[in-house]
Amino acid sequence: MKELKKLFRGDHPFITQPGLWLVAGHGMFGDPLERVPVQGRVQISHLDGKILNDGEMSLVSRTAEGSSFHTSYEMSPTEDELVLSFFQANESVGDLRGKVVGFDDRLISTYTSGDGALTGFEVLHKMGDNRYAVTGTLLDRGQVVNLWKLDLVRPSAEGSNP
Repeated sequence: MKELKKLFRGDHPFITQPGLWLVAGHGMFGDPLERVPVQGRVQISHLDGKILNDGEMSLVSRTAEGSSFHTSYEMSPTEDELVLSFFQANESVGDLRGKVVGFDDRLISTYTSGDGALTGFEVLHKMGDNRYAVTGTLLDRGQVVNLWKLDLVRPSAEGSNP
């Protein structure tokens, strides 16, 4: 197993460097889909040869006031330094499994639930060492459950915000 900091040839600090990332953007949720601002934080850590992603997101709107959700998943190296295995234990939708693949300046994750009903993807586009633009979607049997377009920003020691 390769050292975690060397994954993706060291080109993706979101994965290879533990730390805090701030999240800001929009999602589309509900039926019918409604555009809602999203904000939060993601903490990346390395433990026992795995990368842990622990995040808290809040929906910021009058109709979704106080709505927040927690994300927590782990990524494990594979034999290929450009591919990670993805696992998320999720009480509301069931376990999700997939892959994260490094493709030049992008990290692309695909995942599915154990019964195959839920599928999704997320693309993290590296905009610099401290910023990623993220787009993704979750589908239930081919129907859109939610979409998101977010910025991930790693605050500097001076305390910058996204």
